Amino acid sequence: MNSLLGAAGAILAALIFCLGSQAGAQPSTNYVHYVVAGTSAQGLFESMLNNGPRVGGGKAYASTRMDPNLSASTLKSGGQCRVASFKMNMTFTIRLPKLDEARKFEPALRSSFERFYAFARRHEETHRRIWLECAAEAETLATGVAAASCTEAEARSLKIVEEVSRRCDRRHAEFDAGEQKQLSKHPFLRQAMFRWPAPPDQALASSKHQLSDFRQGALASQ
Repeated sequence: MNSLLGAAGAILAALIFCLGSQAGAQPSTNYVHYVVAGTSAQGLFESMLNNGPRVGGGKAYASTRMDPNLSASTLKSGGQCRVASFKMNMTFTIRLPKLDEARKFEPALRSSFERFYAFARRHEETHRRIWLECAAEAETLATGVAAASCTEAEARSLKIVEEVSRRCDRRHAEFDAGEQKQLSKHPFLRQAMFRWPAPPDQALASSKHQLSDFRQGALASQ
């Protein structure tokens, strides 16, 4: 599921652990849209499947990519080394469908799609909020960790990040499970699948683990 930093070991090697605090840095979010077109809900649905993001080898309607950057400062005193500050900065890229404005759409179809767009955007922004809350928890727990050496103190703080990451995975999974029920009942998708001989298996996907240095969450078709 959507993990704060990812699997132990591979993720830690990919993270940037900088000496020198970046206190005050703020997360940033970029919204990227892919264009969809069609004369019906079925047409727009197929366009999303063809043009939407690919996450973990599957097709998705929308996705969120999180790129982490970790920074910390340590302080040696009294024979010990302490993590004086610990900061996780995140850059998010949220990808969503957008109607091809070069074409005309029936008002009812546009309205139905826009409701689905709002649902997808809220879904992805909730994953972003969960990531940020997990990052804040990791920062609080990792700051102040002490050990005999700075290397050991840093390793202990990263271990805390791994533990928070696993809890974060469960939060994302629980959120997706609840969203799946809402997705299956969404008026736009029900309309889009009305004439399909056998509705495809639609799901609110768990985040797929793609690379060791970023994470993705998705509103997906599996």
